[in-house]
Amino acid sequence: MTSENALTRLADDIATVIPTVDRNTEGQYGDGIGSEDEPRQVELLVDELQRHSSVYEDTRLEVPYPDSAESCDLVLPDGIPVECKLLRYWRANGDPEDSMPMRVFSPFHEHTLLSDAQKLRESGFDRDGGLLGLFYKRSDDDPRTVANLPEQFTAERLADKTARDIEYWFDIDVDVCGVAEFDGLQHPVQAQGAAITWEIKS
Repeated sequence: MTSENALTRLADDIATVIPTVDRNTEGQYGDGIGSEDEPRQVELLVDELQRHSSVYEDTRLEVPYPDSAESCDLVLPDGIPVECKLLRYWRANGDPEDSMPMRVFSPFHEHTLLSDAQKLRESGFDRDGGLLGLFYKRSDDDPRTVANLPEQFTAERLADKTARDIEYWFDIDVDVCGVAEFDGLQHPVQAQGAAITWEIKS
C-alpha cells in the first residue's frame, strides 16, 4: 500500500474510533479525549485502532529515528513514520490557547508541525513520512461565543494552509491525504473536529 493510501485510511479510521475512545476516557480536565495531552491521545487512539483492525496490530509508538536520538510519535506496520500534533485553539476551560500557533505552526521553532515535516524528510526512514493533526473545535451549540472567528476556520482550510506553509518555508512536497471529521464528543470545548493527515515526500 502506498504511503498516501495508508495515511488516508489512518485519518478515516481515527474518525471512526475516536467516539468510542471519547466515551471511555475520564479526562483530567473534563470527560472525553479532547483535553488530554498529545502522548495520551495518541496512545489511546492506537490502542483502539488495534482493536478496530488487525491492520494496526504492529503499530509502534515512540520509535527512534534512524539517524538521531529523537523519536517519532508512531510508525505504522508498513514502516511509515508519522508525527502527531494536537490542533486545539482553546484550552479545556474555554480560554484561548495563545501559544498554540507558535507551538504548532511556527517554522522558526523546533517540534512544531512544520518543523516535523522537515525532520521526516531528512529522517532516514525507508518510507515517506506523514503528519497527523488532531483538530478540535467547540460544539456548535456551545453557548459561549468566540470573537473574530472567521468562516475559514475549518479542518479543510487548515489542512490546505498547512501544506502550503510547509512547501513555502521548507520547499517540501506535501499532499493532504485525509480530512475525516468527527463529532459528538463529551467535552464542550473539544466536542468535534477532524483527523487530518499529510504525506511528506522525501
